[in-house]
Amino acid sequence: MVRVDNSRVDSEWLSMKEADPDEAEEEVAEGDAADGQTALDTTVLADPLSDEEREVLTKLRKHESEVSKVCSAAQELRVKGAQSAVDLRSLVEAADGVERLLDAAEDAELLQREAVSSQVDWPAEELKYARVIVLALDAWETALAKGKEQLTAEAAGGAIYSSLGALLRSFRELREAEAQAQASGSAAVQHADLGLAGKETALRPLSEALLDKALELKGEALQSFRTQLLNDEGQMEMLKDLRVQLPDLQSGEEEAPILLSQVKGIETETEEAQDTGPLDPERLWRAVHTGDESIVKAFVGRKACDGRTRDASGHSIFWHAISFHHHSLAQYIWETFPPGTATGVEVDEVHERKGDTLLHLLCMSRPFNAEVAALFKRVAAKAPPPVFQKQNALGLSFLEMAIDSLNFWVLSFVLKNFKVQAKALLCNARAPLRRLLKALRPPNPPEAYEPPPGFPDHFRVAAMLQQEPNGLVPYADVAFDVGPERQGVATGRFLAHRVVVVAQSPVLFEALENMTLTELPKEKISAALIRVDERISQEVWRSVLQFMYQGTIFPEHCSYLQDVGKCVELLRACLLYKLPEPLLRLALSHLFQLLPSSPPSYALQVFALCTADEHAKNEDLRCLRDGAAWVLLYQAHSVFIDIEATDLCDILCKVVRCLENAVFENPEQPTVMEDHLSYSFRGVPQDLLSQTLSQSRSFSMGVQDDMLHSMDFGSLKGWQDQRSTGRLVMY
Repeated sequence: MVRVDNSRVDSEWLSMKEADPDEAEEEVAEGDAADGQTALDTTVLADPLSDEEREVLTKLRKHESEVSKVCSAAQELRVKGAQSAVDLRSLVEAADGVERLLDAAEDAELLQREAVSSQVDWPAEELKYARVIVLALDAWETALAKGKEQLTAEAAGGAIYSSLGALLRSFRELREAEAQAQASGSAAVQHADLGLAGKETALRPLSEALLDKALELKGEALQSFRTQLLNDEGQMEMLKDLRVQLPDLQSGEEEAPILLSQVKGIETETEEAQDTGPLDPERLWRAVHTGDESIVKAFVGRKACDGRTRDASGHSIFWHAISFHHHSLAQYIWETFPPGTATGVEVDEVHERKGDTLLHLLCMSRPFNAEVAALFKRVAAKAPPPVFQKQNALGLSFLEMAIDSLNFWVLSFVLKNFKVQAKALLCNARAPLRRLLKALRPPNPPEAYEPPPGFPDHFRVAAMLQQEPNGLVPYADVAFDVGPERQGVATGRFLAHRVVVVAQSPVLFEALENMTLTELPKEKISAALIRVDERISQEVWRSVLQFMYQGTIFPEHCSYLQDVGKCVELLRACLLYKLPEPLLRLALSHLFQLLPSSPPSYALQVFALCTADEHAKNEDLRCLRDGAAWVLLYQAHSVFIDIEATDLCDILCKVVRCLENAVFENPEQPTVMEDHLSYSFRGVPQDLLSQTLSQSRSFSMGVQDDMLHSMDFGSLKGWQDQRSTGRLVMY
């Protein structure tokens, strides 16, 4: 936009008028006639803003910092991968705060005009969509709260109908608001993610509970509610879309039950039971294979099948529903025929020839989505221990199949909820967790350590540590007790100066700030006494003090840097006392080289240090965190054998989380072996799926295991990529 200096134009014109008004007008006229471009230039200089718009801009300039915060927040959302409801609400609240600083509502409206918003980079377009989303969220939260209140209130048809309608309407508006934002092309809102899947999960049971509440109504009240609901096509369509199970809303004892589904086409068990088709087993299995729930439910309603009905090959309806990826049908069968009942689903069902269990079968489901995960939870909760340990004909447990397909959800779920079974599955001679290494790139090395230049020669801080002839250290007022204790006394003591050590460690600064002095007869001084962590040796702490007093440390002056245990001590000291960065880089660079060839117990210590709550998000530690996780994966089957199942699973949960981030950070460069099951076999009977899977896996796994066992893991070369070049695709 062209910015105009009106004051300059006006002053030049006035000076011309004051000199000689008639002459000035004549000169201007002659100039216009002589050069048409002059008139064009004058037109360009016209002010594009109205008086009201200019006044709003003047007011905004008085609140430049607040406006800048809104613009910065919008810019952050533009580069963000997904904008959450919290992000969008924060943006709207910040913008509302700026608009409240203006004098009138009309000013806020003027701020939305392009002529004004472009002057201050105001995100007017994005705010429009964000406000629609926030209003829809507020309506949803209000409707959700009122719906829950209605469950405990006295049954009233109008209130129940109103609450149900508000719930469904607000969810639909929320869905529309998200879709509009995503289609807007406005960068700050086009990746809006309002968590609709989770909200739908909350909406479905609440809607069903409100409908059940309506059953408490009597006579005309129930009839009125039923009539209102049936005549509201919008609500009925939403209930159908959400797969809400509708109750029989009978208007009176003298009348036959009238199902909502019969009027509006929503399938329920009673309706399907009225199917008059033949009870032909072939028809049943064809319906299972094609996912025709209405026919299956008709058979169930006529008690012509149950959870234990099997075909000629010995597979149940539940098994086939999973095999052919009809997971909603599988959920229906599970709920209708719960395990443990006379006709219930048998969770210990096993493929006679392939040896797969239901858990194996679910791990092979593609895509592995929320529906499959819900089924897996239910089956796992009811499965007896032998099912967990069962290996199929290929010698694979279900957990090994999950590992091969990079199904981190299954792996994490089992580690968190079935700790004893998880230890038995992972700590055995087959070393199943090593299979994950095939999906990982070697960890990235840390930045090379370069000794800092140190203090200048004239700054002789190190001389302060030199002992006098009488053995005293002048002006020392801190004593560090270091090393393991012997008869209650530390094996070593170092004297130092408070002013030096607190300048380089915020932890020591806080500890020494109010510490009283202790008389030390042997040293003949009064000093603050600090007990250094017992796991840190004198040799390591001496080098720490050396750095504090010299401003540098050279690797050749540290004899212990090829000792992995001492390097772990240095890392511990750096993290516990928040020591200067060069010391941390020295520890990282040497530990990274030593870990592959060291006992895995050191990797366990390093991983525990790097994943502690206060260090888990420290990107400087990432190289070592990933490296330690790599070592633990390789050695997990042996290093964890004597650890309690609970502790083992807690550690492995962190390892898995760490590796999951590493695997999926670069989805454009997948690193694992292709699984034919992910592609062209959807809908093919399970026997064919298993046969194809057996042929592909028996070949590829043998090759990969040979390559993995040939890795030179005992040297730095062990980090290099010596794995198979094949790929496992996670869905």
